[in-house]
Amino acid sequence: VLDTWFSSGLWPFATVGWPNDEGKADSDLARFYPGTCLETGYDILFFWVARMAMMGLELTGKAPFDVVYLHGLVRAADGSKMSKTKGNVVDPLETVAEYGADSLRYSLVTG
Repeated sequence: VLDTWFSSGLWPFATVGWPNDEGKADSDLARFYPGTCLETGYDILFFWVARMAMMGLELTGKAPFDVVYLHGLVRAADGSKMSKTKGNVVDPLETVAEYGADSLRYSLVTG
């Protein structure tokens, strides 16, 4: 059994045929790895993104992506991270119905 964060580091290349398809020009691995951009939250930068980069370089010789785009996090009123488990999430459909889609998009972009 692999640790969740460890095994997720394998995701960028293991899901497209590594190691069986290494060196095959017509494989999904050759076509889709490395990727161009990873978009993720900054809260998992160390736990996931760093592991993907290190494992990709070590096991394939290539970085899994050229660009990492970090987005902000939506937080609860008390500043804690929103979580379905904690029950402090907001339904985006209700937010759109009350305030409109433009307001929701603007608040997500500006924080």
